[in-house]
Order: sequence, then structure tokens, then C-alpha cells
Amino acid sequence: MKSSTSIGTQSDAFDIDWGDSPLIPPGEYQAVYVFHETTKGSFGIKLKVVFRITSQGEYFETLIPAWYNIIDGSIGKRKSGKIKVARGSKLTSELLKVLQIKTRIDRLTPAMLRGYVLIVNVRTVKTDSRQKKLTLPQQYSVIDSLICILNLQDISETLKVLPKPIPEPIPTVKGVHADIY
Repeated sequence: MKSSTSIGTQSDAFDIDWGDSPLIPPGEYQAVYVFHETTKGSFGIKLKVVFRITSQGEYFETLIPAWYNIIDGSIGKRKSGKIKVARGSKLTSELLKVLQIKTRIDRLTPAMLRGYVLIVNVRTVKTDSRQKKLTLPQQYSVIDSLICILNLQDISETLKVLPKPIPEPIPTVKGVHADIY
């Protein structure tokens, strides 16, 4: 049976929420998009984009976030929720750079990264939101930037073009007895 502590007593231990951000060595890794959600940060609403490391090695399958400032958005994972970002924001710049979109830039979304293998730059967070140094157990890793997509096609062109139909096979047997086969 679990014991409870009453209000007037002291406890020798307390729970620390270490979060879900791992500490991995800084550098470039291959990663894939998993999901994105909006969340309330210490200085307003943030967009958290979660990636999974696909580089072979010790950190394979590790989930790691990238954080972006946004102007407005509903909190949580909502497919129809609109996210408002500034034209010069880091998120806008990175999506335009890696996706190389030339048309319909008004429809940018982090979900457009789905299905691509990206090269990402991971860094270690060593200071808190007030720029105070974090101790080693408090440090964690985040994706600092999206560098490029490894398997990129120019998707701006494919937005307008339908795939070519597969041609119907043409029978090659000629002659009177072709209906026997």
C-alpha cells in the first residue's frame, strides 16, 4: 500500500521531470519526421517537431525534437489546426530550403517532411531560458537545424502533374487459333 505524506511533514526526496529529450553527441545525423505539435513554452507558443534518428549506431531510433517559435496556433496535435509563423522565421526558412518548394509556398507544413530522409544537425543545450548554465545531468540534445533531404525530388513540379498511366498490354499472338490459348 502506498503511503501518503501529510502537509506538515518533510520529504527527503522529490520527483524531477527530466523530460523526454536524450543527450547524444552533437553532429550530423540522418533522421525522419515523426510528428509535430504546438506547446506552451516559457516564452510563448512553440512548435515541437519530433524526428527519429535513422543513422546506424548507438542512437538509432532515438526520438529527438526540434523547437520553433510560432506566432499563433492551437495547443496539441491537431491535423486541422492552423499554425501561424512569420515569413522570416527559422521554420519557414528551413522548410523552404530543404523542400526546395518554388510554388504554393502558402501551404507549408512540417508534415511535408514525411517520407523523406533528412540530414539534421544536433546540438547540446547547455543553458536554460534565462541563459544560466545547466549542469551536465540537466543538459539535453535538440535538432538545431535541418540541413538537406537525401531522397528529394522537386515536389513543386509533381503538385501539378498527374502520374502517367500504365499502358495496357497488347496481345502478341496472331493467327486463327489465338482464341484457343
